[in-house]
Amino acid sequence: MNTSPLMLTIKDNELLGVANRSDAMGVLAVWSVRGRDLVPHLTEQTTNVRGFQILVEAFRLWELYEPNHPKHAGRLDDFFLLIEQAFARTVAWHDKDWALPGARRVRARSHEVPQISLVDHSWHLLDSQKDNGLWGLYRGASQRSGLLNEKMTQLSSATMEKATFHAGIEVTAQNRLFELVTQAMDGKTVALPTNLGNKLTADLYNTYWNIPLVNHLKTQLIDGHDLNRFLAERLLDIEELDHRTFLSTVKDLHEHKATIEDTIRCENLLAVVEAIFLWLCASKGKTLKAAVADMPVNLKNIESARKAFSHSGHYRGETARARFERFQQEIDTTSRIALAQSVISLHDAVSEERGRSPWIWEDQGVMFSDVDIERPSQDAFQVGLAWRNDYYLKPLQSIAGQISEAIQ
Repeated sequence: MNTSPLMLTIKDNELLGVANRSDAMGVLAVWSVRGRDLVPHLTEQTTNVRGFQILVEAFRLWELYEPNHPKHAGRLDDFFLLIEQAFARTVAWHDKDWALPGARRVRARSHEVPQISLVDHSWHLLDSQKDNGLWGLYRGASQRSGLLNEKMTQLSSATMEKATFHAGIEVTAQNRLFELVTQAMDGKTVALPTNLGNKLTADLYNTYWNIPLVNHLKTQLIDGHDLNRFLAERLLDIEELDHRTFLSTVKDLHEHKATIEDTIRCENLLAVVEAIFLWLCASKGKTLKAAVADMPVNLKNIESARKAFSHSGHYRGETARARFERFQQEIDTTSRIALAQSVISLHDAVSEERGRSPWIWEDQGVMFSDVDIERPSQDAFQVGLAWRNDYYLKPLQSIAGQISEAIQ
């Protein structure tokens, strides 16, 4: 059950350069390690299997395009953006909607004849389409799952074989698409055909909806990891995901029990620490003593959670390891004020690492904050009840459901 006033949703981008204001305590680097034990490939943004289908199709087409267009050699990223635009604009023209990154802009122009362009940014799906679209959000997961090679420059041999056999854009449509893309690569803004009787339009539209590679995507994204596969199967039967209840009901798996218990021990501390931080943000204008006077914390339970957290598994990576050690060593439960001060200190360290100003600070005994946040509910402070972070379970549930629906 999500008992906090908001579930932090974090722009993951493979944890690189995450310095925005949605992860004030720096917990993403910690919980994501435990999340990778459960869901090894996905991120918080990779929630739609059609994103993977389009990515694979774009990489397959590039392997056919580049050898015959030497003046565009090495411009895979530009080519990819145009293919992504072609899918988005075609689908939206017919459906007036788009379920992948860029939905707002795509819907806004769905009544206009669809066009693709590198030079006219009004036809781009997003600000910085490369970073914020499928290229930026789906390649890492595609590489981890074996859809792409290690360098993320080509499809893996197994995926290329499957993609060739189950090509979405067939030869006639492919040739026409390449003509249009060539013009766009040369700096023109190019209109797409719109009639579903046109082979190119039909192939773009049907590839999006029919997901020709659905069985291969299931193999790579779900079936290749035992625990991931088991969780995906169980998630299909759940409408409203209650993370704690869900993981508690599956931890009886003997071979995966320790992995799941490590995740629960991790969240038992992180969720409460984040709630304390948000409480302090909501207490601006008060003295620290007044701010913590009615904060609904149980110091003994938090200390027990801190001790258990120290046995919540190995934290891979320099940032994750450093923050794990800080949480287990520096959370001070000797008093309410000491606890609050230790949370503020941890937040200051994360803010300094990122070169960002802190959300909260204390000056002459008074709490100040530049954010407006409501106090978390009492349940958000209860060890063993509160849960804030996702551990990539919602993306897995979404992908598994879409694949199941497509295969039926």
